[in-house]
Amino acid sequence: MKNDRLFGVGEPLVQRERDQGIPADAYVDLITGLGCRAYRSWMHITEILDDPVTPNKKAVEQHRRLLKRLQEADIEVTGMSHEWFLPEGCIQKSGHAMPKRDLTAGSLYMKALSMLEQSWETMASLFPEVAIWEVGNEWNLNAFLHPDGFLQTDMTHPFSPDEKYDIALDMMYVSARGIRKGNPKAKVASFSPALSTPALGGGMPDFFPVMYGVAWALDQLYSRIKGGKTWSTDPDDFFDIVAWHPYVFTTKEVPDKDLFLDVEEPDTLWRDYNDAAYRVMRKYGDGDKQVILTEAGFTDCGNKEWEQRYAGYNQKIMKYAEEMPYVRTLHNFRLLNENAMLRRAGIEDNQIGGLTEVYFGLFTDPEDGCQPRARAKAIQKMTGAKADLSAIGRRIAAMLLEKAGN
Repeated sequence: MKNDRLFGVGEPLVQRERDQGIPADAYVDLITGLGCRAYRSWMHITEILDDPVTPNKKAVEQHRRLLKRLQEADIEVTGMSHEWFLPEGCIQKSGHAMPKRDLTAGSLYMKALSMLEQSWETMASLFPEVAIWEVGNEWNLNAFLHPDGFLQTDMTHPFSPDEKYDIALDMMYVSARGIRKGNPKAKVASFSPALSTPALGGGMPDFFPVMYGVAWALDQLYSRIKGGKTWSTDPDDFFDIVAWHPYVFTTKEVPDKDLFLDVEEPDTLWRDYNDAAYRVMRKYGDGDKQVILTEAGFTDCGNKEWEQRYAGYNQKIMKYAEEMPYVRTLHNFRLLNENAMLRRAGIEDNQIGGLTEVYFGLFTDPEDGCQPRARAKAIQKMTGAKADLSAIGRRIAAMLLEKAGN
């Protein structure tokens, strides 16, 4: 049976609506125009809720408008949050942080887990249109899971890899429990592991290619579950679907080089990064689960030669995904460049990832015309869609000009 959800795309459209004023649902025509039948939506707990039980009315309305349009277009939605609330007594009130792991009743840590479970119950009940909830993002890395107050210090004392995996399992377990209370029909995706390097905190031996960090992270999680070292020995109690980020990184040995830059053409090594992760699932008896490749993309930093080259690379990984029967969806990261909003804020060169983060887009920023870039055209060729992407982009860009005129 053909998988009609195989190709998707991700973009924080509601956050972009708040920044630029173009309704988030206007971009759905770009998604369908690409021929994508799945969408990954940034739905952060701390943006949508005022506290674990109290929805923010305006934020809920914004997301519901987008979800309604996606539902009408028959696009499957994976909702993702990588922020959560922290209890009184913590340095932070929210973020990517957790108190020190302490399973004693009444501890700050247990209060944080309780808040997380309640938050997910509220989220799932608010948005029954969301088919899949991805409960976390790259928790194997220090940036997305770290001690309370980590960002307010010199950031020299992250959680150890073992601490991160123990905490991640706690968080996935209570998140799944909350989601299933809020909407028993929704599926729960694991947090998405990414690469592993010593500096980023993944914990894998550094003589392996960095993308085997996904398989390494999954092995750490499954071994704890099956070894009886956490809440349950059944992976189903933690997630229904497994998610990870299979970016293509350079293997060139260049000191201080950004791994996203000047990447080689993906080949069977890229496929084996993914197959290795799936081999871990099978090793622990979980090979019947589907996988969502929640972020896979290329950044060209505005380099025209790279833009054209990476369009071909994007097609190649999509062709590989077609041959990987365990893959439910490959989400292309991301729909739009974000250079215009950063330029306005004066932080283009200083944001997370610098220019690498700016130029992942399949389309130019609406302030630059919202026009299809080389990867968008390549993806459309893969899906067989025939929409006029340039015309759709011009309509969206016109909304921005109309708003400016008013």
